[in-house]
Amino acid sequence: MKNQFPNVPTSLPSKSEIPSGFSLMVHKFSYPSDRLNERVVIRGEPVKKLLTLDLNIPESEFAKKVNIAPPGDAKSAFVRSYPCPHRCPGCFNNAELHNPVLTLEEIWKIVDQAQELGLESVKFLGPGELLANPEVFTILDEFERRGIVIGIFSKGAILGNDDLSRHYHGIDSDEFVRRLALYSNTTFLIGGRSFDSRFENRFVPRNGRQIKKGFDYHLSRNLAIERLCRAGMNADLFRQRLALLCNPVTAENLNCIEEIYRWGTERNIPVYLPPTMVSGKGHSLVKGASAGKFEDDYIDLAVRVYSWAIERGVMTLERFEQEGPHPYIGVAPCNQLTHGLYIHYDGAVWRCPGNDTPDFIVNENVRNAPLIDIWKGSKNYPINEFNNGCVKDGISLPLRFYEEVRKRVTHRLVP
Repeated sequence: MKNQFPNVPTSLPSKSEIPSGFSLMVHKFSYPSDRLNERVVIRGEPVKKLLTLDLNIPESEFAKKVNIAPPGDAKSAFVRSYPCPHRCPGCFNNAELHNPVLTLEEIWKIVDQAQELGLESVKFLGPGELLANPEVFTILDEFERRGIVIGIFSKGAILGNDDLSRHYHGIDSDEFVRRLALYSNTTFLIGGRSFDSRFENRFVPRNGRQIKKGFDYHLSRNLAIERLCRAGMNADLFRQRLALLCNPVTAENLNCIEEIYRWGTERNIPVYLPPTMVSGKGHSLVKGASAGKFEDDYIDLAVRVYSWAIERGVMTLERFEQEGPHPYIGVAPCNQLTHGLYIHYDGAVWRCPGNDTPDFIVNENVRNAPLIDIWKGSKNYPINEFNNGCVKDGISLPLRFYEEVRKRVTHRLVP
């Protein structure tokens, strides 16, 4: 596999010039250790803050089509109308509906309740791509008005392809990026399982009527990254607004991942390297992620990444020993379980989008109880850890990962 990267200059300072406190952490994707156990007083009671939510924000027409479908046809309507130009094999979203799809009006009610609990950021997780939603600017306006940072997961194609951008928004892709960059509260989490064009072009948009024959996804995604960098999304060492998600790392792309991590880091772009989620289509990839050889290779990758990160100066050995290895290798740890919840597109509340098995369901329907009660009654509420582990632990992320990576990195770097 041969990576062909976007044309983005390096920007990370030399090791001696990297400022104290630097961390590879997308702005408000996770929260630093000094934010642990912050409280807000509600009706005289101190309540731990709900700092972040992962959200499904269904497109209005999509929600309407699914919700008016005859009994027994909702799942088919979901699949037929799913608003995404891609067919990603590890997508955590599926068509399992237990309640009506949330409307945009209901989403704002949830967000407003969360703001009373201290909400500062959300991550958009579907259905489909927010950037394919014709209401995207209205949605971003509402989050900006509320002062909430929104992380936008995207494959990036709409940001780099005029046909797609015109189809969804009536403007070319350069203008689309320009308008998005005017918001100060956006971060972009761009998918990049590899930068090999033959590999990446498997993710061909399904909307063949609007996409010319021979559409080059890899080229469009690379152009999107170049434009986001020109707009300054990777310019601030302490407020990074662009990340790459090599999601998921599998045996197919593992051999090109370390190069991607180094490429992104040198450009002040955090790179996330998780194995498959244990939700949606990701279940079909769990067997491969649990195979002995892949586990060994993934641990080897983590050891190399952490060793390079420490030697490069983006992380100290002392910090690594204190925090331990992270589920997101080489960047700030995930603390979703400490600070947040996930609201599914049908209103079900999960601990995290990474695991949809019954023991990770917090509440069957967010409509049926105040969010404060759901939050306080969740298994997430009592957790107060900067590195809170992962819902994939023991499934697609081996339990031996943490101790083995710690020992090997320390042995490699300590004289």
